[in-house]
Amino acid sequence: MSKVIVQILRAPIGGIRKHVFDIIEHLSDKDVTQVFVTNVQDSDRVIPHYPNLIILDYPIVDKPQVQDLFNIGELFLELRKLNVDVIHGHGAKGGLYARILSFILKCFCLYTPHGGSLHRVFGKLKNKIYDFIELSLVPLTDTFLFESLYSQTVFNQNITDVTYKSVVNYNGVEIQERIKGTQYQPNQKMNLASFGLLRNLKGHDIFIKACSLIHKKNIPFHYTIFGNGEELNNLQKLVMSYGLNSFVTIQDYCEDTLAEMKKFDFIVHPSRFESFGYVPAEAMSLGIPVISSHEGGLKEVVDDKCGFVSIDNSPESYARVLEQLFNGEVSIDDKIENGIQKVSALFSKEKMLMKIESLYKI
Repeated sequence: MSKVIVQILRAPIGGIRKHVFDIIEHLSDKDVTQVFVTNVQDSDRVIPHYPNLIILDYPIVDKPQVQDLFNIGELFLELRKLNVDVIHGHGAKGGLYARILSFILKCFCLYTPHGGSLHRVFGKLKNKIYDFIELSLVPLTDTFLFESLYSQTVFNQNITDVTYKSVVNYNGVEIQERIKGTQYQPNQKMNLASFGLLRNLKGHDIFIKACSLIHKKNIPFHYTIFGNGEELNNLQKLVMSYGLNSFVTIQDYCEDTLAEMKKFDFIVHPSRFESFGYVPAEAMSLGIPVISSHEGGLKEVVDDKCGFVSIDNSPESYARVLEQLFNGEVSIDDKIENGIQKVSALFSKEKMLMKIESLYKI
């Protein structure tokens, strides 16, 4: 009899979506029954369908509410028919559902925080409430599966030390064939791009301000931001206020991120908070130079050997990097080679998925 494995995710958006979809795809040809619990209406992408995959659509939203109790009750009635073996919760809300349901159903439970509840950007009162909830759920968690050492450290510091039942398993990307003949040359126009949710924590506003600084120095460039979110209007207003309408473009999500990345000279990731950093890892796998902040889990992905790092994440430091690149004052070759090697050694999707498969005991 095949195992029944459940993934619970509030909404498949951004890097968390990619991570869960990678797991589901990997298990699509295994002798398992998969169940994916999510809010289908709140998705930024079409959810994949496989013969061994059951999709359960529930109105799960970001903030805690009474509806969660009804959702958990209905899910219990649905899942108990399936003899579930493993429940894997992703993100704070997915983790809440997974721990409660696995306790009631008496099955193995994994929880991946994915960074959201670790950033502590909700204000003092809400942070304390969320910390208390996380602490209460620790005894119901068989294994914490962290996507970076940073995430594990922050959880240990802010909630409680769970090292004894945690595993660090870096998010993985496919190792790509390196792009040839597209490397940036000094004194040319720089084509820059960022990919990610339009949220304050992603720091797009910081880099737009950097763009205004190099624009004043007549350094030719174009910066494209791919994504959507609550900061869209604010970012558009910022672009207009600096007179950068012809130099900065904000577009919706693209279907094929890797294909789109290949059109640019540099991939920019100016996050204020980051638990891992899928986008830089993907760019490095392609041999595209990365310009990044030095926050959270990004420190484990991008360093000055494999990318251009802004330690203080300021517009001025990004502007200095861009000016140096334009003037040919810094080398790109070594960073590209080191980036490719680092991704192959630490961030391959195959390694990530094999580790998860072993934890599921398939």
